[in-house]
Amino acid sequence: MSSTKKAASKEVKAGCCEGQLHAWVEAAEKAAHREPVKCAFIAFISGLLITLLPVGQIVGGLTRLGLALVRPALIVLGAMKLIEEIEQRRPRGE
Repeated sequence: MSSTKKAASKEVKAGCCEGQLHAWVEAAEKAAHREPVKCAFIAFISGLLITLLPVGQIVGGLTRLGLALVRPALIVLGAMKLIEEIEQRRPRGE
């Protein structure tokens, strides 16, 4: 085993989902050996898309959108819990 493969395997083992990640890396290596031209083409297209797309702006926009939606969601959930608590404390005879 080469030193780069040993280093890569150590990095894989350090993660929280090491079994799944290791299986995925092995499957990718096997696919690269079976169909190197197809894998090189996919890697080229992926790199091209990452270079051309404004990835930082897309991630930043999604983050801003998520943070903007957290406050209303928490308000709605709090109101639902308040209504639930009021209904539980209300006497059943009314």
